[in-house]
Amino acid sequence: MTPPRRNHAAERLALLALSLVLACPAAWSRSTDRDQALSFDAKGADAVLQNNGESRFSDVTITQGTLEIRAATAVVTKNDGEVTRVVLEGEPASLQQENDAGERMRAQARRIEYDTATEVVVLTGAVRIDQNRDTFRAERVRYDTRNGQISGDGGPGDGRIHLTIQPKIKPAGG
Repeated sequence: MTPPRRNHAAERLALLALSLVLACPAAWSRSTDRDQALSFDAKGADAVLQNNGESRFSDVTITQGTLEIRAATAVVTKNDGEVTRVVLEGEPASLQQENDAGERMRAQARRIEYDTATEVVVLTGAVRIDQNRDTFRAERVRYDTRNGQISGDGGPGDGRIHLTIQPKIKPAGG
């Protein structure tokens, strides 16, 4: 008797999408987003069916709740059947998500990498992160999702990091 045929392409797409959702730091994400349906859309795929190797996708859009990820290309690396790394590239690759307070975080870079073992997200190339009314720009930003540590270096044009923090809005009559 022949075992049931597995849909390997669907499994690969689901692994990619789940890995990308993991890349969104908890502080940036709405707690209910992970309970929402996940939608993955790509124009093309060159995926591996083995437990080791890289799967490549083109013109990628992923949504789940308030999370939206867009990239020209996405590469997912697997070792021993586990997703170990996800790389998004674009001009720019972008992600946005709302947190529980209703504040929208938008991030964009030419390259966004997520390492599942270290749970570190690295954004490189014209990085811009907008959170609420504040802006962070740099050439490279590293975010450790385990401890909330963020570091950056370089900057657009002048080799510096640029951070703009807006004053709090005062309530009327206060």
